[in-house]
Amino acid sequence: VKDWARKNGLADLSNDELIRHPKVNGMFKELVESFNKFFNQVEQVKKFALLAHEWGIDSGELTPKLSLKRKVVMEKYKEQIEKMYS
Repeated sequence: VKDWARKNGLADLSNDELIRHPKVNGMFKELVESFNKFFNQVEQVKKFALLAHEWGIDSGELTPKLSLKRKVVMEKYKEQIEKMYS
């Protein structure tokens, strides 16, 4: 995202500002829609949320083998997940 932001005149924005910027959200919406055409209606992504930081081992979302810790993610991002399903 940082490279894309730099190329689109948004290099001076913080991660929090980037994930809320309409151009960034539009870029991700177009990307999701471009892949959705390969899936059935029930398999398509309808809503998504952008987060200000990457998931990693140090932040607790991934194991040392880079597997997702689902329980941690569900607890840590409960509010964002509930917004997507409401």
